[in-house]
Amino acid sequence: MNQPRLRELKVGESFKGFYLVKSKRVKQTREGSNFLDLDLQDSSGALNAKLWNDFEKYQGEFERGDVVKIEGVVEQYRDQPQIKIKQLRKSRPEDPVELSALQSTTKEDVSCLLREVKEILAEIKNPHLKRLTEDFFQDPSLVEKLTRAPAARNIHHAYLGGLLEHIWRMVKMAQALVPKIYPNLDYDLVITGTFWHDLGKIEELTFSPALSITRAGYLEGHIILGLKLLERKIALIPEFPDELRLHLEHIILSHHGEHEWGSPVLPSTPEAMLIHHLDNLDAKQAMVSEAIESDQNQAEEFTGYHPILGRHLYKRRPGDKSGREE
Repeated sequence: MNQPRLRELKVGESFKGFYLVKSKRVKQTREGSNFLDLDLQDSSGALNAKLWNDFEKYQGEFERGDVVKIEGVVEQYRDQPQIKIKQLRKSRPEDPVELSALQSTTKEDVSCLLREVKEILAEIKNPHLKRLTEDFFQDPSLVEKLTRAPAARNIHHAYLGGLLEHIWRMVKMAQALVPKIYPNLDYDLVITGTFWHDLGKIEELTFSPALSITRAGYLEGHIILGLKLLERKIALIPEFPDELRLHLEHIILSHHGEHEWGSPVLPSTPEAMLIHHLDNLDAKQAMVSEAIESDQNQAEEFTGYHPILGRHLYKRRPGDKSGREE
């Protein structure tokens, strides 16, 4: 598709193109008039858009997950680019739309990530944990979901393949840390728990065509869904030790780390504590990188305020020329 990429648009630029509707919300102006607040997406990322006029005409024209053709102009709002939509219509079957050009995907080679994760899991010596991971990879539907699933809808690794990339980074860190730095931890349990901690997201999130939360995702969440998946697989393994099951369940239930972050319980074993911090580290690093890479205000040395990280992020790197002094 030969059209402008959302993240490459400049303030003041007018453009036309087909884009995926990532989210659609009805809002009101201060005067009480309805308007549509949209997040549009292509392979470069997402950008907020506003449709101020003809609300009644466009409200029923399309839904979240549809591809729409828009004509718009890029404006600036609170130091960030925002699209003002002039014209919009839902795409038609005859339109030259390539869905792959509208979906964000990992920059990593998914087949390489999967191979490396499986190689690390193959190091597991505990026969019950080894059987547990092997059974997962013998289920083609689960493997397919793992290679495609995002790790989140918005916060971190929110793109196709994001979950596998997140798990890959975590198991690589665990592999490097435990044997030499924390040898008192159960290596097999850490590696298995790291792999399993977020697998509920393959049932929580859907990604065709737009990233979204499933009904089960809304009503149960990925922690409970991951626990249920673990229980189904353990039930197929004869004489799986109760204590080992308890440790694995605790890792899944506690990996968010704090009650206010959505964790039902706090990490209370050495392995669960490590996995929580690895999870938090990789998520935070991904948020920092995404915020810096996606910031559109090239004139500023700092990004806009990041509401989750609670700060502005400095964009210059050590090798860059010195910034201006205040």
